[in-house]
Amino acid sequence: METSDDEFVSEEEAEEGPALIKRLRERLKKAVGEKQEYLEGWQRARADFANYKKEEATMHTDREARIKAQVIEDLLPALDALELSLKHEDTPALRMIEKQFLDALKRMGVERFGAVGEEFDPAIHEALAKNGEDHTITEIARSGYKIDETIIRAAQVIL
Repeated sequence: METSDDEFVSEEEAEEGPALIKRLRERLKKAVGEKQEYLEGWQRARADFANYKKEEATMHTDREARIKAQVIEDLLPALDALELSLKHEDTPALRMIEKQFLDALKRMGVERFGAVGEEFDPAIHEALAKNGEDHTITEIARSGYKIDETIIRAAQVIL
């Protein structure tokens, strides 16, 4: 079995005494310093990786929400046309299609808002006209949609 000079003290070194102890202490101090440096580097790398994983998870969630909102925004013109059709000709077939559409959006977490009689809220409503002094909605020109508390599109209303 071969041995390394770093691991064992030769007979010549053993006879040197205090000088050898001094060199061994220096080598030990250097080894302890390197160990601490490697440990700190490993801990930084581990913390950086944990932060990276958190950022990626957040970005993934944000990306999903943006994609979902974009798909919904692309579908809203069709729903607007259906809603307008219902204002002009309210048929059971159109109501059924609207219900299916809104149920599908609800399963995706989308909620339609804006109703006659609600109090006007500038955070979620866009006023197109004001007929009186009251801040109560009298007509919905275009419904608003949101996912949780995120407004996809404000409701266009007449006061």
